[in-house]
Amino acid sequence: MYKITKNLFLTSIFCFINLATVAQDSFINSDESTTSRRDLNFAISNDIYTIVPTGINSRLSDVGSAFFMDKYIMYSSRRTGAIGGGKDENTNNPYNSLYCVNMDKNGNLSKPYFFASILDSKGNEGGLTFSPDQKKIYYTKSTDTNSKNYQLYKSKFDEECKCKWIEELPASFNDATYSIENPTISSDGTKMYFSSNMPGGYGGYDIYVAEIDKDGMPVNPKNLGININTLNDEKFPYISPTNEIYFSSNGHSGFGGLDLFVTKIKRYGYSNPLNLGKTINSEADDISYILASKTKGYVTSNRAGTLGSFDIFRFDVQKAPSIIKGTATEKNSKILLPNTTVNLLDEYDKKVAVQTTKENGSFSFDVNPLESYSIVANKDGYLDFKLPEISSASNAAVVLEMIQKKAVITETALIIENIYFDYNKASLKKESTLSLNKIYDVLVARPEMKITINAYTDARGSDKYNLILSEKRAFEATQYLIKRGIDKDRVEGKGYGESKPLFDCKSNCTEDQYIAERRVEFTIK
Repeated sequence: MYKITKNLFLTSIFCFINLATVAQDSFINSDESTTSRRDLNFAISNDIYTIVPTGINSRLSDVGSAFFMDKYIMYSSRRTGAIGGGKDENTNNPYNSLYCVNMDKNGNLSKPYFFASILDSKGNEGGLTFSPDQKKIYYTKSTDTNSKNYQLYKSKFDEECKCKWIEELPASFNDATYSIENPTISSDGTKMYFSSNMPGGYGGYDIYVAEIDKDGMPVNPKNLGININTLNDEKFPYISPTNEIYFSSNGHSGFGGLDLFVTKIKRYGYSNPLNLGKTINSEADDISYILASKTKGYVTSNRAGTLGSFDIFRFDVQKAPSIIKGTATEKNSKILLPNTTVNLLDEYDKKVAVQTTKENGSFSFDVNPLESYSIVANKDGYLDFKLPEISSASNAAVVLEMIQKKAVITETALIIENIYFDYNKASLKKESTLSLNKIYDVLVARPEMKITINAYTDARGSDKYNLILSEKRAFEATQYLIKRGIDKDRVEGKGYGESKPLFDCKSNCTEDQYIAERRVEFTIK
């Protein structure tokens, strides 16, 4: 979440608000082809948004932009308290000016007040952003000759008088032939994202990223690439504290007009854009998505029912889980494999979760829909299995096809993984038949070999009962091989009950120790 300095005295300098009337709890922190992009099959978030009007909208355009000292900053063509006059010849409305708005603990907005007269120009003011320490402001305003063409500037806060922004500096890549709009700064202050129709893009407006140099200036802008930008417009980027970039696009598949999308900054590039869904997107233009906390924020839209061309709305979001689920099976027989260890790895091959498959071989992980994952599965007696990159934008179902290792043959024994039995039962599990098949393969390959099957139990239950149970288990394993065609004179079964424990834990063993005690060993005669 954002940590925005609470300083109502400084805020009042820019907003002309009586301090006695604005002491309110803060809402913030309260909680590759581009030509086929707009098809019907696209990744959509399952999150549920509840959207309500903010009550501050006018009959003209109101667009949200940033937070500053617990205030919501917007730009609007209303003239409430603004300095100057004139009309934008392209819209026939007053020029946009910057306003700041108070928020209560529920996110309700109060009457907008004019923000920082020194930033007011003869034309339009547009989107703005602040450095993490809020001592630098990055803002856009239109050129004198074209109200649609915005340029980017930086000013710093006057630490002496604590009353104004000073030392306006233009970005080095400003150019009157194109527009630079909607700047947003990363939470560590090292990157600026913005939209522009500068030459060299993919079409319309694209999203760019610039480095912030030692003087606080954005430099070396780079296009985010074809995974994000399309032949049409990508605008209004906003970078969250968790390095997710929310933006609007009419080039990616959506519900109409500019839709809201999100992408995750990854080690190499960006995740595939995820449409935020029809509970927040409309058939019109939906823009300027800004989070105030993990589940609350503001969005701007010109959807049906707005007062003006664009209105500001408040939203709450109920995050829907994304799931990667699946089953582990033996590759050839497709028999389900319980007790398989499934490791979920992130894009850096770091383990983020681990599970053991259930009796039906299943597993399920809750994941971030913007992240990429891989899976590594391990099971005694099987080769390690790796499933490379898995997209989790929609609930993914995968199958882990495990390949068995062969039995190890020594001078005295055949060594395989443990054969599993349920507690207090002698019947073979299906996965155990796969293990016995390894013994069968060795006996077929070596017709002279004879073996003894030795079965053991854990220490729970009486000695007599456990001895009988182990004999039944040895018999079950022996009969399986005989039924498969091994001569009965070549296999012998013996039960030892709990007489030869692997662990000196008696009745205080862990479940894993109990499972290990319920074992079967194969000795060569």
